Amino acid sequence: MWKSIVYVVKENLTNLYRIYSISKYELLADMRDSKFGIFWNFASPAIQVFTYWLVFGVAWGRSAQTYRGVTVPYLPWLVVGFAVWWYIRPCITDGCSAVFAKTNVITKMKFPVSVLPATVCLKELFNHFVMLVITFATLFLSGYMPNIYWLWIVYYMFCAFMLGEAISLVLSVLTMLWRDVKKFITSIMRMLMYFSPVLWNCHFKKSVPFHSVLNKLVKANPVYYVIQGYRDAIFYNRTPFNHPAITLYFWALVLVIFALGCFLMYTFKKKFIDMI
Repeated sequence: MWKSIVYVVKENLTNLYRIYSISKYELLADMRDSKFGIFWNFASPAIQVFTYWLVFGVAWGRSAQTYRGVTVPYLPWLVVGFAVWWYIRPCITDGCSAVFAKTNVITKMKFPVSVLPATVCLKELFNHFVMLVITFATLFLSGYMPNIYWLWIVYYMFCAFMLGEAISLVLSVLTMLWRDVKKFITSIMRMLMYFSPVLWNCHFKKSVPFHSVLNKLVKANPVYYVIQGYRDAIFYNRTPFNHPAITLYFWALVLVIFALGCFLMYTFKKKFIDMI
């Protein structure tokens, strides 16, 4: 196991420029495929946020969200959570095809296959920056101004990247073994969105049946840590040191998933051509 971790980490560190180059090429290729290019990087998430706000905020009457005595209007609260989800979801779903999508390359030359999940996460990081522009604009219009706690967004962004990288490592190999993995994960991600605090507050009150069990299940979802972390930094002036237990749990889970991904990548790296 340790040998596989060293192998993957070393291969990624020695190919940082290659990771950047592939991510940049994939991003520019997506823009060239459409007439309006970068416009859709802004328009797509903005339309999604507006749709969810209409459905949940207006039609279903979702009110301002109160947590630890702080009340936040629903729209800025929603935008912050959706910004995180808009990054993590494609990292996982597109990460399934990270290796399979490059079979034409790995069959023709010696290629560091383990860097491919990282290229997906780095590419989506640009879209995350775009979404953060929309998020900050919404926050400014809603009267929220930056403070020192907002710097923790950088930390939680790194958490999101490592979570996406770890899961992508595992799923990219499993997709090579079983092609149905991506379809399964795509379906699961639709459900996972509603088990994460993206659209609604997951801190269940005592009036909800089995509220204590539900609260623990939601917090067991690593996406919860990242989304709640962004909101803690922006709205509640809280840091990871305010909840050390869940921070340790998150990083322990990410490291376990990453170690599993390294093991699978190292085990099957010479067999990918036979799997095509």
